[in-house]
Amino acid sequence: MSNVDMAELRSTVERMEERLMRDKREFAQRLIRGYNIVVQRFANDLDDERDQLLSRGGALMLAQELLS
Repeated sequence: MSNVDMAELRSTVERMEERLMRDKREFAQRLIRGYNIVVQRFANDLDDERDQLLSRGGALMLAQELLS
């Protein structure tokens, strides 16, 4: 994956995280706490940044769906 693609992926995940973090509903706050736990596990278990970002993106998509 090129540096441009990685930068785009990183930017997308960061935007999704920001959107979730702005949500002040109680359920959203619970999802954020869970998300932060799995992000740490991704960091511990996955060596490749791309794999970590894709995993974070998947978790964020699930959180978005649960909040809709």
